[in-house]
This record gives sequence, C-alpha cells and structure tokens, in this order.
Amino acid sequence: MDYFIDMHKVIHFVSSLKQGGAERQVATIINYSKGINNNLCTIHELESNYLVDTNNKVIKLKSKYNLARIIELHKIIKSEKPNFIYAWGVLPFIISSFSIIGTSTKVINGSIRHGIFKKTFSGYLRMSLLHISKYIIANSYAGLKANRLHRGYVLYNGVDPKFDRSRWKNRNQANNFTAEIILISIANLVPYKDYLTVFKVLKLLKEEGYKFKYQIIGDGPLRSKFDLAVNDMELKENIEFLGKVDDPEKYLFQADIFIHSSKGEGCSNAILEAMYMGLPIIASNTGGTSEIVKNNAILFEYKDINSLYCGLKKLIQNPELRFLMGNQSYNIIQQRFTTEVMVANYENIIRNIVIK
Repeated sequence: MDYFIDMHKVIHFVSSLKQGGAERQVATIINYSKGINNNLCTIHELESNYLVDTNNKVIKLKSKYNLARIIELHKIIKSEKPNFIYAWGVLPFIISSFSIIGTSTKVINGSIRHGIFKKTFSGYLRMSLLHISKYIIANSYAGLKANRLHRGYVLYNGVDPKFDRSRWKNRNQANNFTAEIILISIANLVPYKDYLTVFKVLKLLKEEGYKFKYQIIGDGPLRSKFDLAVNDMELKENIEFLGKVDDPEKYLFQADIFIHSSKGEGCSNAILEAMYMGLPIIASNTGGTSEIVKNNAILFEYKDINSLYCGLKKLIQNPELRFLMGNQSYNIIQQRFTTEVMVANYENIIRNIVIK
C-alpha cells in the first residue's frame, strides 16, 4: 500500500452496492481511480456485479442499529484517518456526520441523484441536510437547482469500460419506413418511469401502419399493470418485456431508437449507454437529461403524448437522421462521458476540496 502514502484518502460510504446509479458510479470510481486512495464502507451485505478485484479496502459495518453504526464508523475513521467520508445517501450522511466528531475527517454529501425535488419526507430531509453540508457533489446541475442550492460540484457518470461496444458498427438502415423499427428502453417498471405515455404513442403509430418492435429492459412492481395495458391497447405483438438482462449492449446494438420517458433523472446511465452504442435518443425533458444530450436527441415534455408522437414519428421516418444523431451520440460520450473523464473529474474535485 506504499503507493498511497502521499495520496488523499476517501472512504466511500454506501447503504449497499446493489443495482443503482449511485452504486455503479462509486464502483467505477473504486475500480479505476488511481490518483486517490479510495476505500469502501457499506451498511448492508456487499452484493455487486459492479466491483472488480482491487487493492482497495472494503469494509462492511457489523452493527445493525444506527447508534452502534456511528460508534463503529468512528473507530474506523480513527484507524484509517481518511481525508473524507463520501456519503452516497441520506442515511450514510447522517451516520458519517456524527462519526467524524473529534476527528479531522470531513464529510461529502453525495445524496443528490435525481434532477427533481420530491415533495416527500425523505425529499425535505435530504434538502435540509444538503443546506447544512459544507461539501456537496451531485450528478447534475438540475439536482443542485432542484434542492435550491447555489453551490456544490457536479460529477457526471461515465460509461464503464466493461460495457461491450465491440460488436457495434454503423447501421445501414432501410429507407423504407414500413420496415420494422426496433425501439428500446432501459428502466425499471415503476411509476416515475412513464411507460404508459410511450404505450399510448405506440398505439397511435401502429394504427397508422408503422411496423415496430419495442423492447423493455427492466423489471418492477408495475409489470402486471403494464401487461394489462399492452393487451388493452392491442400491442402484445409489438412490445417485449425482457426483464433484467446481463448484457444490455446486445439489445442496444440491434436497436434503432432509444426511448426514455421519466419524471426526473440526474445523469441517466441508460441514456449514456445508449449513446455509447450509437443510438439516437428521444427523452423527456426533465432533470439533468438536457445537460448530457445535444443534437443527438429529441426532447419532449413529460407525459406529453403529442410531442413524443411527433418526435418518434420523425425518427422512424428518417433513417438518415437516425444515423447522424447516432454518430453524434457516440461522439458526445467520447468527449464528455467516458470513465476516464469521470474519474479525472472526481480526482480534481477531491483535490479542490482538500485545499479549501
């Protein structure tokens, strides 16, 4: 571990490392950041497909109650002497804030993961804690703004190098708009992912004679409701629920258009991965989505059937436009959203905070 002697030390504190945007980002940092001594501490069992073998220390708190967790983390801080605890959530931030008492360690509040404010108890609690936090890192400017913050750093996600693009090639799409188009979405089947609006638009397009297949990667509590909706709209032959898959790039590679309808995002990994695979994007203009796309995307207002209908129809009818937008998607990733860019930005943020 001599390599780390002169480095700043950060303990990344998460509730778990199961599937999720924050979990993926912290795992990518730990996997690939070599300029900071990054270690990991979790509240719950470490179950992750994201973390690869590293020399970084991984600590799982043994305590089941928060007071005991505070004491346990305090002992870890006294032993490890990190510059920062990077708290990736509300509960990790609360525990960390008490655990650092009597030490020189500082806490980074990294709990902003959405580009909108949710008017719930947890939403108001998060906002209150953010306003008393000295150091804040969000994954979008929209997230800072939604929480009424005029300060804080932004660390966008980066596409993990493990994401396989090797099979991607330029798509020679047919000029005949009646050929079957493959549409795809990657999002859990939950209320704030607005699949019903997408279904309604697809029903209109089918009635006009357009041929398409819509593949949905993701699972969730609304699966049975969506099955009924698809049947009622006579879209059963057009929509395929794939559930959770280990290789989403396989399906993105075969697709023509990526659809993302959501009430709010910070920095969507799903959109970034679709861009990396060279797809044109059509997405709801919410949260931080407008920060990560340019002329590679058509944005529509959330739940606006007409604007989604017009945008999707435009892409279906115009293969040349899809091709140009897809190339632009990949170029944007290479310029702004690679893992190398994300890790470099992270390390710069940590160094900037240290000297403040």
